[in-house]
Amino acid sequence: MIRIVIVGGGQAGINCAQNLAKTLTEADNTEVVVLEKSGHVYHTLGAARACVDPDYAKNMFVPYDNAIPKTSSGFVRIEHAVATGISPDKKEISFQTISANDKKSTNTEKLNFDYLVLATGSTYTVPIKQDPKDYRRTTMEAKLQEVRSEIEKAEKNVTILEAHSELISRNKLSDNFYSKLHAALDAMKVNVILGERLTERLPGNSFEKRTLHTDKGTEIESDIQLLCGGFHPVSELVQDMDPSLITAQGSIKVNELLQLDNEKYSNIFALGDSSNHDTPKMAFWAADQGKFLAAQLAAVVQNKQDGFDKPYPKVTTEGVILPVGTGGVSQLPIWGGVVVGDWVTWMIKAKDFMAGRTWGSLGATPPK
Repeated sequence: MIRIVIVGGGQAGINCAQNLAKTLTEADNTEVVVLEKSGHVYHTLGAARACVDPDYAKNMFVPYDNAIPKTSSGFVRIEHAVATGISPDKKEISFQTISANDKKSTNTEKLNFDYLVLATGSTYTVPIKQDPKDYRRTTMEAKLQEVRSEIEKAEKNVTILEAHSELISRNKLSDNFYSKLHAALDAMKVNVILGERLTERLPGNSFEKRTLHTDKGTEIESDIQLLCGGFHPVSELVQDMDPSLITAQGSIKVNELLQLDNEKYSNIFALGDSSNHDTPKMAFWAADQGKFLAAQLAAVVQNKQDGFDKPYPKVTTEGVILPVGTGGVSQLPIWGGVVVGDWVTWMIKAKDFMAGRTWGSLGATPPK
């Protein structure tokens, strides 16, 4: 039997598994195993809304129970477990199971694989993303409540401090987008400081009255400090296996086929935020990579192609959907990057921060 192991059940991993479930059949004699440490998908896209709206918080935790269709459950399964090591020569991955009450087993188990997909994602400031070491729902609910309660108490004078010369600088966005974005922020009286960074690094969110100082001499009086930086790829499994495959920024090196960038690991792939592929680090593109790789794996398993030779397509036009207040500004990845405003942004994302779409994609019913 051929076995495909997917590490991580975020957008890249779960979309890869779901599309394998759609394409493969029992007759293909293939097993797909997803190793995911959390018992739910944390709806990262909605974190900002959950930090200000107590009624929204219930949308943040999407169960995996129906993520895989019952018709495919005989050969695709999600294992509540954390991967601990890769032995590429043995084609083996080590893991520890996690109980229903989030207790990690002290026993290490091993699973052989023919193909390994690393969809381990990235870490970020909590509660924008889950704490990588404490992924219990109760922990995240408490973190969201902490931020929400402090924001509720405060008078809302907001300052955004960005070290780069522009907001969202990693994305290739048009001048028209930035013009509309700054106009929207100005209308809400949000103060934006660009090209400066704090002289003292913040370890995380804090809720105390303090004066912050930048490297350009600017002083910022504040009562609440929310850290919205700190993106870091989760790449420890590859770091321990072969440090030469990790970039200076901590990303996993991959080639244009999404394989690890060394011929001897041609059966191991890395997707989404964890890799150094030049695809934008966004949920939409992570999901798309998962679907793309699923199609390639299925074609190889079903003997429709001999190997992997199709590069993941380059993203020629970048997009972003950015709610601001009840509206927002968006650049859509069509027609060279058309920029739209409040109504379209609200319809696509701001209405529920895509919670309904996320719940539906996992076969789950959103809470009332």
